[in-house]
Amino acid sequence: MSITGQMAEYLNREGAATPDAIAAAIPELYQCGGAERALLLLRLNPQFERMDAAKSVQSTEPVIEFTMKERTDPFEVSSKWTNRGSGKTEKDTVHEAARQYFKTLGKPGAPITKVIMDVTKITGLDAYTVEQFLRMQFMTANTNIFNRLKRQEDE
Repeated sequence: MSITGQMAEYLNREGAATPDAIAAAIPELYQCGGAERALLLLRLNPQFERMDAAKSVQSTEPVIEFTMKERTDPFEVSSKWTNRGSGKTEKDTVHEAARQYFKTLGKPGAPITKVIMDVTKITGLDAYTVEQFLRMQFMTANTNIFNRLKRQEDE
Protein backbone atom coordinates (compact mmCIF):
# COMPACT_ATOMS: atom_id res chain seq x y z
CA MET A 1 0.00 0.00 0.00
CA SER A 2 1.26 3.50 -0.80
CA ILE A 3 2.21 5.92 1.95
CA THR A 4 -0.75 8.18 1.15
CA GLY A 5 -3.02 5.14 1.28
CA GLN A 6 -1.65 4.29 4.71
CA MET A 7 -2.16 7.91 5.78
CA ALA A 8 -5.80 7.83 4.61
CA GLU A 9 -6.37 4.52 6.41
CA TYR A 10 -4.84 5.91 9.61
CA LEU A 11 -7.02 9.04 9.48
CA ASN A 12 -10.15 6.95 8.85
CA ARG A 13 -9.32 4.76 11.83
CA GLU A 14 -8.09 7.39 14.31
CA GLY A 15 -9.78 10.60 13.18
CA ALA A 16 -8.08 13.98 12.85
CA ALA A 17 -4.35 13.95 13.58
CA THR A 18 -1.25 16.10 13.32
CA PRO A 19 1.49 15.30 10.81
CA ASP A 20 3.66 14.24 13.80
CA ALA A 21 1.12 11.62 14.88
CA ILE A 22 0.67 10.38 11.31
CA ALA A 23 4.43 10.06 10.79
CA ALA A 24 4.83 8.22 14.10
CA ALA A 25 2.14 5.70 13.09
CA ILE A 26 3.64 4.92 9.66
CA PRO A 27 7.22 3.58 9.91
CA GLU A 28 8.11 4.18 6.24
CA LEU A 29 7.00 7.79 6.51
CA TYR A 30 8.83 8.30 9.79
CA GLN A 31 12.07 7.04 8.23
CA CYS A 32 11.75 9.25 5.14
CA GLY A 33 11.32 12.74 6.53
CA GLY A 34 8.83 12.29 9.34
CA ALA A 35 6.37 15.09 10.04
CA GLU A 36 7.70 17.39 7.32
CA ARG A 37 7.17 14.72 4.66
CA ALA A 38 3.72 13.94 6.06
CA LEU A 39 2.83 17.62 5.93
CA LEU A 40 4.00 17.85 2.32
CA LEU A 41 1.93 14.82 1.31
CA LEU A 42 -1.10 16.15 3.17
CA ARG A 43 -0.85 19.51 1.42
CA LEU A 44 -0.37 18.04 -2.06
CA ASN A 45 -3.14 15.44 -1.97
CA PRO A 46 -6.68 16.85 -2.34
CA GLN A 47 -7.99 13.79 -0.48
CA PHE A 48 -6.87 15.43 2.80
CA GLU A 49 -8.03 18.66 4.41
CA ARG A 50 -6.89 20.69 7.37
CA MET A 51 -9.35 20.82 10.26
CA ASP A 52 -8.57 24.43 11.19
CA ALA A 53 -8.43 25.78 7.62
CA ALA A 54 -10.74 28.63 8.55
CA LYS A 55 -8.20 29.83 11.09
CA SER A 56 -5.36 30.34 8.62
CA VAL A 57 -4.06 33.87 9.02
CA GLN A 58 -2.80 36.23 6.36
CA SER A 59 -0.30 38.92 7.25
CA THR A 60 -1.87 42.13 8.50
CA GLU A 61 1.33 44.11 7.98
CA PRO A 62 0.94 47.04 5.57
CA VAL A 63 2.70 46.94 2.22
CA ILE A 64 5.77 49.16 2.39
CA GLU A 65 7.41 50.39 -0.81
CA PHE A 66 6.04 47.60 -2.98
CA THR A 67 7.51 44.85 -0.81
CA MET A 68 5.41 42.54 1.21
CA LYS A 69 6.42 41.00 4.47
CA GLU A 70 6.19 37.22 4.33
CA ARG A 71 3.08 35.91 5.95
CA THR A 72 3.28 33.18 8.53
CA ASP A 73 2.91 29.71 7.11
CA PRO A 74 -0.72 28.66 7.58
CA PHE A 75 0.26 24.99 7.22
CA GLU A 76 1.89 24.43 10.58
CA VAL A 77 3.04 21.02 11.74
CA SER A 78 0.73 21.38 14.77
CA SER A 79 -2.40 21.63 12.59
CA LYS A 80 -4.75 18.65 12.53
CA TRP A 81 -5.67 17.01 9.24
CA THR A 82 -8.37 14.57 8.21
CA ASN A 83 -9.76 12.89 5.11
CA ARG A 84 -11.88 15.29 3.09
CA GLY A 85 -15.51 14.82 3.99
CA SER A 86 -14.82 12.20 6.64
CA GLY A 87 -16.86 14.04 9.23
CA LYS A 88 -15.03 12.40 12.15
CA THR A 89 -14.21 15.15 14.62
CA GLU A 90 -12.32 15.12 17.90
CA LYS A 91 -15.65 15.04 19.71
CA ASP A 92 -16.64 11.88 17.81
CA THR A 93 -13.26 10.29 18.49
CA VAL A 94 -13.56 10.96 22.24
CA HIS A 95 -17.13 9.63 22.26
CA GLU A 96 -16.13 6.38 20.53
CA ALA A 97 -13.12 5.88 22.80
CA ALA A 98 -15.22 6.50 25.92
CA ARG A 99 -17.86 4.02 24.75
CA GLN A 100 -15.17 1.39 24.14
CA TYR A 101 -13.65 2.11 27.55
CA PHE A 102 -17.00 1.72 29.33
CA LYS A 103 -17.62 -1.60 27.51
CA THR A 104 -14.30 -3.01 28.75
CA LEU A 105 -14.88 -1.60 32.24
CA GLY A 106 -18.03 -3.59 32.87
CA LYS A 107 -19.39 -1.04 35.36
CA PRO A 108 -21.82 1.82 34.84
CA GLY A 109 -19.30 4.43 35.95
CA ALA A 110 -15.78 5.26 37.03
CA PRO A 111 -13.73 8.12 38.47
CA ILE A 112 -13.51 10.80 35.84
CA THR A 113 -9.74 11.20 36.18
CA LYS A 114 -9.23 7.51 35.34
CA VAL A 115 -11.52 7.77 32.30
CA ILE A 116 -9.74 10.93 31.12
CA MET A 117 -6.32 9.28 31.42
CA ASP A 118 -7.39 6.17 29.51
CA VAL A 119 -9.28 8.04 26.77
CA THR A 120 -6.29 10.39 26.39
CA LYS A 121 -4.05 7.37 25.83
CA ILE A 122 -6.46 5.94 23.25
CA THR A 123 -7.08 9.14 21.28
CA GLY A 124 -3.78 10.99 21.66
CA LEU A 125 -5.66 14.21 22.50
CA ASP A 126 -4.72 16.43 25.42
CA ALA A 127 -6.41 15.80 28.77
CA TYR A 128 -8.19 19.17 28.88
CA THR A 129 -9.92 18.59 25.53
CA VAL A 130 -10.90 15.05 26.49
CA GLU A 131 -12.34 16.21 29.81
CA GLN A 132 -14.39 18.95 28.15
CA PHE A 133 -15.89 16.56 25.60
CA LEU A 134 -16.59 13.89 28.24
CA ARG A 135 -18.33 16.34 30.57
CA MET A 136 -20.34 17.72 27.65
CA GLN A 137 -21.53 14.28 26.49
CA PHE A 138 -21.80 12.00 29.55
CA MET A 139 -23.55 12.25 32.92
CA THR A 140 -21.26 13.18 35.81
CA ALA A 141 -21.74 13.31 39.57
CA ASN A 142 -19.03 14.64 41.86
CA THR A 143 -15.82 12.91 40.73
CA ASN A 144 -17.51 10.12 38.75
CA ILE A 145 -18.62 9.83 35.15
CA PHE A 146 -21.29 7.41 33.99
CA ASN A 147 -22.02 5.52 30.80
CA ARG A 148 -25.16 7.54 30.18
CA LEU A 149 -25.45 10.29 27.64
CA LYS A 150 -26.70 13.69 28.68
CA ARG A 151 -29.99 14.69 27.12
CA GLN A 152 -29.25 16.80 24.08
CA GLU A 153 -31.70 19.72 23.98
CA ASP A 154 -31.08 20.49 20.31
CA GLU A 155 -31.90 16.98 19.10
